[in-house]
Amino acid sequence: MKNAAAHAKKLTSVLKGLKKKAETHEADTDPIEVLTIAVLAWESTTEKARAMYERLREETVDWNDLRVCMPEEIVSIAGDKSPEALERATRLKMALRAVYLRHHEVTLEPEMAGRKREAKSIIASLEGLPAYAVSRVLTVCFDVPHVPVDSQVRELLLGKGAVHEDASEDDISAFITKQVKPEDVHDVHSRLQAWVDAQHDKMQAERKKTAQANRRAAKKRRAQSQKERAARQVERAKAMAVAKAAAEEKARQRAAKKAEAEAKLTAKAAEKAAKKTSKAATKKKAATKKAAKKTLTKKKATKKTAKKVAKRTATKKKATKKKATKKTAKKVAKRTATKKKPTKKTAKKVAKRTATKKKAAKKKAAKRTATKKKTAKKKVAKRTATRKKSSRR
Repeated sequence: MKNAAAHAKKLTSVLKGLKKKAETHEADTDPIEVLTIAVLAWESTTEKARAMYERLREETVDWNDLRVCMPEEIVSIAGDKSPEALERATRLKMALRAVYLRHHEVTLEPEMAGRKREAKSIIASLEGLPAYAVSRVLTVCFDVPHVPVDSQVRELLLGKGAVHEDASEDDISAFITKQVKPEDVHDVHSRLQAWVDAQHDKMQAERKKTAQANRRAAKKRRAQSQKERAARQVERAKAMAVAKAAAEEKARQRAAKKAEAEAKLTAKAAEKAAKKTSKAATKKKAATKKAAKKTLTKKKATKKTAKKVAKRTATKKKATKKKATKKTAKKVAKRTATKKKPTKKTAKKVAKRTATKKKAAKKKAAKRTATKKKTAKKKVAKRTATRKKSSRR
């Protein structure tokens, strides 16, 4: 503990001033009885602890019967109305259960027969048992010097300046135990307990007053906190509404910009498509016109060529006819000159032969002309078809 030397003198002075002693049990008392009264006296008084103990003993068959009671039942039987009632009953039940689990019986006789160090370790390890009760059981039953200290003892010593304000109950217990002789520990405990008994009601009233003041302060703080929270929530709601409106406006602006951009893109695409279509149509028109012009030119050229071919054919025919006639005339003249006095029959034969030859020559010439015309027409038609195909491609 801090400033132990300075506090030691003050503690000695305080302990010397304590004359009255509280009634405590002797060493030969049943350890379970001491344990029960120690738990009941924790944060209470000797008189109240004794009264609660007597009621519990009257209403229960034995320690095991007390062990199986629920904490609420223990509180009800003991008639404990203090703020620590339920915690006290719960700790007592837990401690008795821990003893039972160790020995399958609610007893500490085996520990009393053993060594002090082992007993100290076992008692300190019992679940739920307050440090005050541990020290009291060890001091009374096992002759292990350890001054019991609860919050009441701490508060009284702190009020006298006998201990440091940061010291815990365990620290104060160890500090007092060091400052007194082992044989005086029981006596010191009795005097401290008597001091607590005398000041208990006053401390409880002060604690109640402090608790009420703390509750009022806490209530006030909660109300202030709720008010501030409500104000913050209103501000947050306003800020959120403003932010939401701003976000919606921003979203509207973005949507409008997007729609405008999309409209522009659509218009541009439509204009481009229209231009492309117009250009394609113009090209197609020009190509059609050119193809038509070419076809017309070709037709004209074909007609001209056909006329030329027909003219040539006709000229050739005339020339061939003239030549053939001349030749035939020459042959006839030659034959006539060669033959002497041709007879009428011979003349008829010659005339017939000449006529047949003429006919044959005419037929041949007509056939040749027809064949040439046909060939020329086919060629012209073929060229026209080829050109049409190429223009379509």
